[in-house]
Amino acid sequence: MLSWRGKTVGGGLARVVLSGPTMFTRYFGWAAVMLALSAGCGGSTDSGLPGTGGAASGSGGAAGTPSGGAAGASGGAAGAAGGGAAGAGGSGASSSGYTLDDVCQKTQPQGCEMSKDCCTKSGFGYDANGCLKNALADCEKNVDEVKAGKMTFDPSKVDACLAVYKKLLAECTLGVNEFLLALDELKACSLTFQGKLPTGASCDRDVQCAPSPDPNTFVGCDDVTNKCTQSKRLPQGSNCSVGDGVGDFCAPGLYCDATWAALPPYPGVCKTATALGQKCNTFKPYNLECGAGFYCNKDTSVCTKAKIGGAGCLESLECQSFACELGKCAPLDPLVDQQTCTG
Repeated sequence: MLSWRGKTVGGGLARVVLSGPTMFTRYFGWAAVMLALSAGCGGSTDSGLPGTGGAASGSGGAAGTPSGGAAGASGGAAGAAGGGAAGAGGSGASSSGYTLDDVCQKTQPQGCEMSKDCCTKSGFGYDANGCLKNALADCEKNVDEVKAGKMTFDPSKVDACLAVYKKLLAECTLGVNEFLLALDELKACSLTFQGKLPTGASCDRDVQCAPSPDPNTFVGCDDVTNKCTQSKRLPQGSNCSVGDGVGDFCAPGLYCDATWAALPPYPGVCKTATALGQKCNTFKPYNLECGAGFYCNKDTSVCTKAKIGGAGCLESLECQSFACELGKCAPLDPLVDQQTCTG
C-alpha cells in the first residue's frame, strides 16, 4: 500500500495512501525522530519530521480498478532501510566524537537548525526551543532503550545520517520517485540506533524493529497494526502486485506490469519503465509503465514527469502528490510538521 501523509486520494482511481506520520513523518523528521537518532533512524509513528523508517512508496502510481473500484499502488509500507548490524551501544568515548550520553545533545540542535528553512517555507513557523525540546525527547527514548539492552548504537553512522538529512531538508518536499532514490542514502540513519524486535512483534516506532541484513528489505512499525513489518524492493523480473495492503515494490526505474482482471491485488511482473519523453501506451486505461513519479501523457503519448501542486489534472497518477483534487494537483507535503517546527 503506497503510504504517504495518511491520506486516501484518487477518487475512483487506486487507493493511494500517502503517509504523513508514516512515510515522510518517519523518514525525515527531527521532532519525532530527528535523523534516525531521535526516533532513531527509524522514525516514530507520531508526527514530526520523520526518521528513517517509514512506509516506502510503491513502484507504480495510483491505478484504478477496471471496474472503477479502489486499487492500491504497487508498493507498500516499508520501514527503515535494511543494512548490516550496528555496533553495540555504550556510553564510552567514540572515535566518531559521539557517545551514547551526548549524541542527543550534539545532534538534535543541528537537526532543528536544518529544519528551520523548511518550517518557515511551509508556513508552520519555527520555534528553536520547542523544536529542540520535542527532538530531544524522541532521541532520549532511543538512548534509554540502548541502556536497557533493547537497542544498539553505532556512533560511526551519525555524521553520514546528518548529511543525508541536511540534503533532504534543503529540498523540503520529495516526490515518490525522489523518495525511492533516497532510500539507500538513508541506510546510515537506519544503522545508527537499531532495535531488536523481530517481524510481527508489537512496537510503537520504527527504530524498535530489527533491520534486515538484506539491503533490499525495509523494516518499520506499521501504524495500523503496531507490528514490525517488512517490505521488499523487487528487481526486474520479480513477481509483483498492485492493490491495498501490498507490501513489496518494484525498484526505481521499474514498474509493476499488472493484469487488470478479477479482484485485487492484481498480479504482475516488474519491468523496465518507459523512459521520460519516450512513447507510451495511451490506450491502456490503467497504465503504470512510466514508473513512479511519471505518467503517460494522453495528449502527447509520451512519459511525462508528474505535475506540481496547482497544475491541472484528470487523475491522481498525473500528480507528484498522487492527489488530483477538483481538477488540480494537490501540493506535496513538506518533510516537517507543526510539532517538528514549534514543539
